[in-house]
Amino acid sequence: MTNNQLIKAMNMKKIYAYLLAAILTVTLSSCDKDAVKALVLDGTWTGYIETYYQDRWGVTSNTFRTTMYFQQESIYGGIGYEVDYDLNHPYQDYYYCEFTWTVRDRTIYINYADSWNTVRIYDYNLNLYSFRGYMDDGTHRDIYFDLSPTSNFDWQPYQSWRTRGASEKGYHASGVFAGNPCKSE
Repeated sequence: MTNNQLIKAMNMKKIYAYLLAAILTVTLSSCDKDAVKALVLDGTWTGYIETYYQDRWGVTSNTFRTTMYFQQESIYGGIGYEVDYDLNHPYQDYYYCEFTWTVRDRTIYINYADSWNTVRIYDYNLNLYSFRGYMDDGTHRDIYFDLSPTSNFDWQPYQSWRTRGASEKGYHASGVFAGNPCKSE
């Protein structure tokens, strides 16, 4: 399948998901709405998260770039991975972590492989074109995020550590992000 065919197939899936969400939202129960949100969430999202994050990585900043991949494996959730990185040095300074996710009572819960606190995403707007709102990583702060769908993110540079004989922990840090207290090396 060519890249153009893959992009077209992904776009068609998103269109069908959006139409399904629009039709069913009017009459569905909370559980059914959670299933629609999980369907729309499936895919890759990229953008910014705004928070002071020295407490987790040992790096000080207020905004960083993040890309998240959500793969739906059940009606309400699935697996995924995230990479947070410095836009000026994206392949040198980054933190990659796998996770599981679920949508329950209109809240998205993410459990990371590095045993970080369960992240709770709430008060969000999710549609085919944007995913923005607030998350709480256990620190009881309103952390704002603003993500957009993407179909051409290259995960290979962030996942190549697995082929170099690294452990199967599900997370990896590089550069300034390697100061993470849960760092993988």
